[in-house]
Amino acid sequence: MTDEKKDLTWLLNKAYFFLKFRLRTKKELQEYLLKKSKNKDYSSLDINAIINQLEKQRLINDQEFIKNFVSQRLLFKPKSQFLLERELLKLGIEKKDINNYFSQNPIDEKNLARKVLLNIWPRFKNLPVEKKFKKAIGFLLRRGFSYDTATDVFKKLNLNNG
Repeated sequence: MTDEKKDLTWLLNKAYFFLKFRLRTKKELQEYLLKKSKNKDYSSLDINAIINQLEKQRLINDQEFIKNFVSQRLLFKPKSQFLLERELLKLGIEKKDINNYFSQNPIDEKNLARKVLLNIWPRFKNLPVEKKFKKAIGFLLRRGFSYDTATDVFKKLNLNNG
């Protein structure tokens, strides 16, 4: 076994360890391997070779990452499509892949905002309408929903649930 092969094995083991916990984007893995190999003698070509190998093994797939990321976010901490897109961009997903995913899987923002607001609605039960409005709208705006969507959802919920 040559030194070069041994070096790539070390790098590949670092990549496997990083991927063990959750799916990663290509950019996340690239940054991680660059950081880990800072004091070692690795080139960006070595890192790209590892990434290509992992893509062939289907351990890195940005489209699969988008699908899992969005489904997890919508299930556990729902946010608007706008905020989800921004988070995905930060993680290194290309804009065209994000647009492609959301064009094939549109999100019903009003329904999602209603669901989010229903979860915290009991907190606002005894508040005056003005205060309830301010808190509910602020909560939805922080989750990335538009003001129009937030006010529509609030008005409908306030009429139905008081």
